[in-house]
Amino acid sequence: MNIKPPKAPIIKEIIWLPPLQSWIKINTDGASTKNSIKASAGGIFRNSEGVFLGCFAKFLWRENALFAELTAAVIAIETTFSKGYFNIWLESYSQLVIQAFSSNKVVPWTLRNR
Repeated sequence: MNIKPPKAPIIKEIIWLPPLQSWIKINTDGASTKNSIKASAGGIFRNSEGVFLGCFAKFLWRENALFAELTAAVIAIETTFSKGYFNIWLESYSQLVIQAFSSNKVVPWTLRNR
């Protein structure tokens, strides 16, 4: 029996760039199912040498993708500040997360006061 896996739709090469010396880089992501039944957020912390410093993952229950992406960014910032890291590079591939830092109009009210 010859089993063939499905062909990958798109293969993209992603190159991780380290932050400057004494900075922490945080890569975050959030996701939800189509009908927002399940959502989650996560992130990973690395220093300028690429050394793993920590990570997090959080299940968010019934939320949409925007909420999940923003929650990942908020948790990442809160975590680094609580550990005394103030030079951070937050990387997210969500354009709405990037817009949220310049205008809180896209931020859900449940996250605004965080």
